[in-house]
This record gives sequence, structure tokens and C-alpha cells, in this order.
Amino acid sequence: MFDLRWILGVLLTSNAYAQTPVPPPPPAQAEAAQPTKTYDDPYDAYGAGAFEQALNGFVQEQVSDPDNPELMLHIGSANYELRNYAEAEKSFQQAYLRGDDEIRAQAAYNLGNSSFRQGKLEEAVEYYKKALEINENDQDAKFNLEYTRDEIRRRVEEAKKQNQERQEQQEQQNQQGQQDQQDQQDQQDQQNQQGQQGQQGQQDQQNSQNQQEKGSEQDSDQDGLSDAQERSAANPTDPLNPDSDQDGLPDGAEDANRNGQVDPGESDPNKADSDGDGVPDGQEQNQGGAQGEQQETSGEELSPEEAQRYLQNLQEGKPSRKRSGSGQRRHSGKDW
Repeated sequence: MFDLRWILGVLLTSNAYAQTPVPPPPPAQAEAAQPTKTYDDPYDAYGAGAFEQALNGFVQEQVSDPDNPELMLHIGSANYELRNYAEAEKSFQQAYLRGDDEIRAQAAYNLGNSSFRQGKLEEAVEYYKKALEINENDQDAKFNLEYTRDEIRRRVEEAKKQNQERQEQQEQQNQQGQQDQQDQQDQQDQQNQQGQQGQQGQQDQQNSQNQQEKGSEQDSDQDGLSDAQERSAANPTDPLNPDSDQDGLPDGAEDANRNGQVDPGESDPNKADSDGDGVPDGQEQNQGGAQGEQQETSGEELSPEEAQRYLQNLQEGKPSRKRSGSGQRRHSGKDW
């Protein structure tokens, strides 16, 4: 049987017993890079880097010696070199369970490396600690234990940093979202305010128009002219005084055609004596009305003889001929 130290010396020159378990590089084509030389001895194949041949040779030997923990350790090392870390872990676990303290220490160490390569850092720490429990002087296990712990702390800090960055990014997004909502609300409020102002402006305009229309129709002094007509006339009058010139005639009666100016046949509503004859317009109109009534009572025409006789009677102070009643026949001769 091969000396265990010699075998492990060959095996431990590989990554299976590396001091620094750095993350694995991209999968390599180990067998393809090696010469096509065939090795009869698996230990020679392992030493030459022909790890696929070495693995096959160790597996063939295990057929006749299935409980040999050394072969389990060798199979695990070959799988580790081929980056079959899960398969390597299974073989190292069998070696750890069945081997003596020296094999168990080496198996625990290699289990730590296999776990590290698979990203199971907490398990790697536990395996390195088990290796040190068996062999407290194992410097490689101490180094890898501290290295793995540092890596865990680094990853924790990195995770915290990333989490903090995500939280800050989320807060910024939330703040931006709130700002966007506030901007939208402000814009909506501004639009609503503009709409209200527009409605208020329309209402004010409508009220003004209504007031103007009301003012154009209102006749405060009841003189027959609206307030707007009296104010805007070419010859304006007082909309609160029905008789602006105090001549006894309402303004509307003097401006009969309601055009705001003095036309022929109209008296001036701003002058009590429009024709300047010393008689107020109201008095003249009343006298004119009486004369008109008097003329109406003597509405029948006189014959020339009656007219001559009527004038003669007036000159002599005699009473004039009375008008015959309605429907009476006029006499052609004397009536007295």
C-alpha cells in the first residue's frame, strides 16, 4: 500500500489543499490541455494533471476496496480538480466519517474548500473549525478560516451597502413620485383656479350685462324716459327728477320721440321756458289745451253774414250768437 503521507503530498500540491480558497476561475478543460498520454497508475496521472484518468483509476481501485477512506479522499481530490465540487464533497464526507484522525482532518479541510467553492461560506467555516479541532496546528486551516470569515464580513458589508443604496434609491423614487404627484396636484389646482376665475369672470360679465340691461330699462323717476336714455342723451336730463327744468312737464313729455334731443314741436326738458316768451312750457301747454277746447266748442263755421254780425256784436258789447245744439237745424234768418 502506498504511504499515506506520500499520497497526500502529491494530492495537496493541488487546489484541494490550497491555502487561499479564492473563488474558482471559469471551468477549465483540464484533460484537453494535457497530452493524450495514457497513465496506467492513477497517482501518476494525478501528478501529471490528467485528473480524469486519475479519477477513473481511483474509482476502479475502489471497486475492490469500497471502504477505503484513502481512496475516498483521492476520488474527492480528483473531482475537486475537475471542479465537480458537489461530487468531491460527497467523497470527502465519506472519508471524514470512516478515516482516522489524520484523514478526517484532511477531509474536513477539503470539505471547507469544497463548500467555499460552492458559495456555502458558513459551512466552510464549520469544516475549517472541525479540522482545527482535530489538528490545532494546521496553519492552512487557520488561514482559510480567517480568510473565509473576512469574506463573510466583506459580503455582509457589501450586502448592507447594496441594501442602503437600494433604500436610498427607493426613497428618491418615492420622493420623486410624491413630487410628481404634488406637481400634478398643483397643476390641477391651478387649472381649477383658472376655471373658477374664468367662471367668475363670465359671471361678473353676465352680471354687468344684466346690470347694464337693467339700467337701460330702469326709469327711476317714472318720467317716461329710462335712466340710461336720460344719461346718454345729447341733451341729458336728471334720471332721478321727473321734471328736470321744473316747468310742470315731465321730461318724457317734452322729449316726445325719446331721441334725447329737442326736435321741432318739442320743448326743452332742461329749460322751463323753451321759447323765451316768459311763460313756462307747462303753462303754455295748458293754455294751448284750453284754447283748443274752446275752438272745439265753436267748431261750426259762420256764414259771411253771421261773421259780420258776430264782429259787430262784439264791438257793441252784445252777446255773441250761441251755438245751436247738436243735431239742431241751423236757421238761415235772424235768431233774435
